[in-house]
Amino acid sequence: MTKNLTITMTFLLCAATALAETGKQRGLWACKTQNNSNVFVSWRMRATDNPWRTTYKLYANDKLVKTLTDRTNTLLGYSTAKATFRLEVLDGEGNIIDTQEGVTCDGNLFHHIKLEYPGDYTMPDGTVVTYTPNDCSAYDMDGDGEQEIIMKWDPSNTTSICTPTGPQLIDCYKLDGTRLWRIDLGPNVIAGCRVTFLCYDFDGDGKGELITKTAQGTKDGAGELLSKGVAEGADHTKSSINASGVITSSGKEWVTCFDGVTGKELYTTDYWPLFSIRSNWADDGKTDGAAYGHRGNWFKGCVAFLDVDGKPTPCAVTVRGIYTYSYAAAYTWDGTQLSVLWKHTSDKKGQGIYAQGAHSLTVGDLDGDGFDEVMVGAAALDHDGTLLWRTGLGHGDATHLGDFDPDNEGMEVFMITEEASAAYDAALLDAKTGNVLFGITQTGGDTGRGLILDCDATHDGAEFIEMAETNLMTCKGEAIAPWKAGAITSASINYAIYWDGDLLREYHDRSHVDKWNSKNSTWDRTMTLYNFGYGANTINSTKYNCNLQCDLYGDWREEAVYWAKNGDDFYLTIFTTTTESAYKLPWLRDDHTYDLAIAWQNCGYNQPPHLGYSPVEYYKEIAKGEPSGIITIKNDNVKADAPARDLWGRNADGRKGLYIVGNKIILQ
Repeated sequence: MTKNLTITMTFLLCAATALAETGKQRGLWACKTQNNSNVFVSWRMRATDNPWRTTYKLYANDKLVKTLTDRTNTLLGYSTAKATFRLEVLDGEGNIIDTQEGVTCDGNLFHHIKLEYPGDYTMPDGTVVTYTPNDCSAYDMDGDGEQEIIMKWDPSNTTSICTPTGPQLIDCYKLDGTRLWRIDLGPNVIAGCRVTFLCYDFDGDGKGELITKTAQGTKDGAGELLSKGVAEGADHTKSSINASGVITSSGKEWVTCFDGVTGKELYTTDYWPLFSIRSNWADDGKTDGAAYGHRGNWFKGCVAFLDVDGKPTPCAVTVRGIYTYSYAAAYTWDGTQLSVLWKHTSDKKGQGIYAQGAHSLTVGDLDGDGFDEVMVGAAALDHDGTLLWRTGLGHGDATHLGDFDPDNEGMEVFMITEEASAAYDAALLDAKTGNVLFGITQTGGDTGRGLILDCDATHDGAEFIEMAETNLMTCKGEAIAPWKAGAITSASINYAIYWDGDLLREYHDRSHVDKWNSKNSTWDRTMTLYNFGYGANTINSTKYNCNLQCDLYGDWREEAVYWAKNGDDFYLTIFTTTTESAYKLPWLRDDHTYDLAIAWQNCGYNQPPHLGYSPVEYYKEIAKGEPSGIITIKNDNVKADAPARDLWGRNADGRKGLYIVGNKIILQ
């Protein structure tokens, strides 16, 4: 269980079998190990699997080679390198509840996806623009059970401020390298980190859709100019931006939903608010106008399960503005049209989310009511678009949401600050209330970077590092040891990754993985990814991001996706661990907080995905053994009439598994 629940009785085991799954839902994966001496095979545990009773049987060329109950990975002899693998998943009574077959061994611990280079682009002034692979997302867009990778091509003339760029292009690739579609956002959408694309199953049909900001000149995956909804009859020859990159009154700003299989336009509606909602977006002497549109052209987006007719429903949420004025809107897609669910305005200093924005959005069920809240940075919006809490700490570049302190009920938020007026350089907040659990006293400057991860087994909860503090710190704010030690001397402090097989997290930055050595108080290099294949190029300048970090396939460890170039050919390279693990956790995307983090990971300044629960605390409960009967729980965050949701936090309407209903937990 998670610390959010106080168990007073035991589980109710129903006779119903787990929901049958089809296709590639188990993520079965096989590849050779680094030294080519073994074959590593791994697969998914699902949240619907009984942690104590489920059995996994692995076959190679129809011969049973492993029967496992305590883990979801294994090392096999090199003789199986040419085998075809099949997985059977059995319940406690020995019934087969799921299978996956037809998987062969990949030749390396890295998997190349060859990309289709779009060609160079010539700007109106004659400047030639080239492209490189940039941010990615992952989702099962075609409904076959395997995630696709959705990637944007960034033009070479993107800048940190608002200037005209080459068109932003978005591709969708299957893991075998097949390109499903390419969307061209056109000349009137400013490319770069201002473009957020949201991939999710918004209408519940089992396939993904893509929702993003569009404009005149946008072409869908079929190469057609937008023509549905408000785009019907639009004049696509008009410009939406002037020579300075500022939105003009003659231009259109839209939101479009695209089909996940074909990339075709499904519906287009107006983006809210338009740039012209303010005559200027003044901030510290910077006045947005005809020659400067930086403040008003910060666009962010995320997926959140909001209240649509009483049911938690995935919606697209957009936020415009960061430093001062901030506006948010939620859109629903019902399979027919995009509709606005709510709008939020914060245009007064000291109120709402005004001046509290970070360069990304973070989403989760902060207050435990079965619906999601949107954390814009130092403030959070409730699921209905009203203010949940505001800290007044102002803008900061990085925020993290997860279960970081086992002594605090619910989740926590770790954030860094940029403004000298803030009380802290970094702070850990209670996610439900925004109350500061501890803070590092302000030193007077832009903290810049900060990261939280459970990396030290000698201290409970997660640890954090931040640029203004020399020490690795506990979740209580206590110093452990200097963090610039061993393999880490830089201060980019970007990502944390589940990689080596224990329940702790590793440090992931600049194309390498490092593990904290609590005995020696050093970071030890685990793997240097750019030494393999065609290399591993980072993105987003000084942020040194990977293109994507996600539990794409195999067991619960994460994959790291980087771009590479060999000759004239571009690739996405997926790196996976081949280290055995004696633990099993559900597929990370079966956790609601992590699932939504993959959807927003490409937003603004990329942040790593976090789980909404602690694997360490989860395993403490697993070790107690399987209970029986009925569990009642004491959890003030769960209302008696709250929608059903499972223990991993996913809004589980109608799905068999582990549910919270009122004040009871039911295992089906």
